[in-house]
This record gives sequence, structure tokens and C-alpha cells, in this order.
Amino acid sequence: MQSFLEWAVGAIVWATANAVYFDLRRKGVRGFGRFAAFWAGNPATWITFFAVKEGRVEHVEPPPDDDERLLREVRIDRELRTQELPPMIEVRQKRAGGEEPAS
Repeated sequence: MQSFLEWAVGAIVWATANAVYFDLRRKGVRGFGRFAAFWAGNPATWITFFAVKEGRVEHVEPPPDDDERLLREVRIDRELRTQELPPMIEVRQKRAGGEEPAS
């Protein structure tokens, strides 16, 4: 039973390593993970090495954070809310007939 479990775990690791190496090579990702997957998946990864075209990774820059601008806006808003505002001046316009609107 123990030898079967060792075989099963080894087969799962081998298949996973091959799948990971295939995906990393297809995407063009380099690094230690790809290297480790290559050696853990031997000898089938040699087939992938020659059969799968090396991809390209396009690095997309994330949009700049607007945290500082947003924090500045919040601080300005809080400051304006805590200050005493001058009383609003009501401006009444006369209608064409010369009457002021009733309040």
C-alpha cells in the first residue's frame, strides 16, 4: 500500500509539474518556479521545451493610485464642514409684475 501511495503522489507531482512548465513556457514567464517545474517534470518537459513556442509577458502598469488626492479632498471637506459658515444671503428677485414671491 505504501508503494502505491508513493507512486500516486509522484505521478500527481510529475503531471502538475509538466502542466505548470507548459503554462509558464507558453506565457514566457521565467524564474525559479519554471526551473523547478522543468526538473520535477522530467523527462516529459523536454518535449514541451522543444514543442511549445516561448511566449511573451506583457507588463501592464497599473493605473496610478489616487489615494493622496482622495485623502486631500476628504480633509478639505471635513475642514469646510467644521468651520462656521457665514449665513446665506437670500437674494429675492422681483417678478416682472413688481411683486416679490411670498415666503
